[in-house]
Amino acid sequence: MRNIGLLTPELLLAGLALVLLLADMVVPRDKSRWRCHFAWLSSAAVLALVVATLGDPTTLGTGTLWIADSFGQFFKMTILLTATLCLLMSLDYAALPRRHAGTFAALMLLSTSGLMFLVAATDFLLVFVSLELVSISSFVLAGFERSNPKSSEGAMKYFMFGAFSSAIMVFGISLYYGATGGTRMLAGTGAPTPMLILALVLILLGFAFKASIAPMHFWVPDAYEGAPTPVATFLSVAPKLATFAALMRVFGAVFPARQYDLQSLLGMLAILTMTIGNFTAFFQDDAKRLLAYSSVAQAGYLLIGLAVGTARGSEGALMYAFVYVAMNIGAFAIVQAVGQSEGSYSLDAFDGLAQRSLGLSLAMALCLLSLAGIPPLAGFMGKLYIFSSAVESGRWWLAGIGVANSVASAYFYFRVTHRMFFRGPTQDAKALQIGPYVYGGIAVAVVGVLLFGVYPEPLIAGVRASAPLLLLP
Repeated sequence: MRNIGLLTPELLLAGLALVLLLADMVVPRDKSRWRCHFAWLSSAAVLALVVATLGDPTTLGTGTLWIADSFGQFFKMTILLTATLCLLMSLDYAALPRRHAGTFAALMLLSTSGLMFLVAATDFLLVFVSLELVSISSFVLAGFERSNPKSSEGAMKYFMFGAFSSAIMVFGISLYYGATGGTRMLAGTGAPTPMLILALVLILLGFAFKASIAPMHFWVPDAYEGAPTPVATFLSVAPKLATFAALMRVFGAVFPARQYDLQSLLGMLAILTMTIGNFTAFFQDDAKRLLAYSSVAQAGYLLIGLAVGTARGSEGALMYAFVYVAMNIGAFAIVQAVGQSEGSYSLDAFDGLAQRSLGLSLAMALCLLSLAGIPPLAGFMGKLYIFSSAVESGRWWLAGIGVANSVASAYFYFRVTHRMFFRGPTQDAKALQIGPYVYGGIAVAVVGVLLFGVYPEPLIAGVRASAPLLLLP
């Protein structure tokens, strides 16, 4: 296969995952903790490799089933950053079975590798194989706490919805093959036919499962609630961003939504996803379920950039994707710290948190307010870019509904903030025991939320350089 060297980061990560699986068979289980450290260092090293090669023309080109361009490099960087921070969180996650640490770390690396393949794919066969690699790894990771009934329940629901969405995507790919005579994404396939339109809609629904786009989002709250918190954090960010990268490649460059009359459908899905995510979060009393529905709403905001179908819309989606990594991982890391200390992820566990840890409370408030789009935080800049792209394209109604949803979401984000600062701790509240690795992840997230909110120019420049899609031959 030509130009396979373009996939060096993905192949390197997959090879390191296989090394960890072999180590589980050889190294004694009482020395298993080093395997999570190895996975974290491996992810960080591959991230450094990708960052170091950004803009290097020797790392760009096309292969048989894939493409390496600046757009893909941007999303690979965000995926690797997410995996690195989530593996960092797992080092302080007490409920993780240490005797299976190697398997856990290997599955995280394999899932990350699959997402990177998905970002680079230009053939629907590679898209499907990549999604299955991610899905199978994620099913196991979601149910990794076998002693927790919620973990098993969430993993089973995740598996059932995953199998259903895979069947939909395979059917869509088969129709695409019938309409075009192949599975490769080729720009300019001619006038849209009913079979091709149906194929693209079914493929879109298959993508919607991984991106938690309504109505394919029903698995999200149960899977996130039962999964180990580092896994829930990973699932809420990395698969969503990689899937959006694939969606933008398909409906941005190969089959432009404007040309195939799919903009209205994408706009309706964005509105439905935002509204369901935000208004269902109102009624949640569990922090992980609240953030789960919040992540559904965030997918709706990202979908606006795709529905707009302009260069500025793509730039807005990339910018919001990057800042979403910081603010969502920061919120989940603090939820993990509080949940492990209190033994519960109920919102009651946040009562009086400011009196026990003012720094942690301020960090949580910053991340939540950024998710709500409050200035001058990074989330505000991301939403401003996306909503302004909708207004410029004439879809002001889409921007208006997005702003209304952002205002509504402030209610449930402020619920948590109110509990932390304006309620006293319960009588049985315990002292917070936070590991250094979680502190490190929170620090990185807070710096990102503040830095790119006050000084977004470097991010904007990087987004503008990465947003243009390399058209396929």
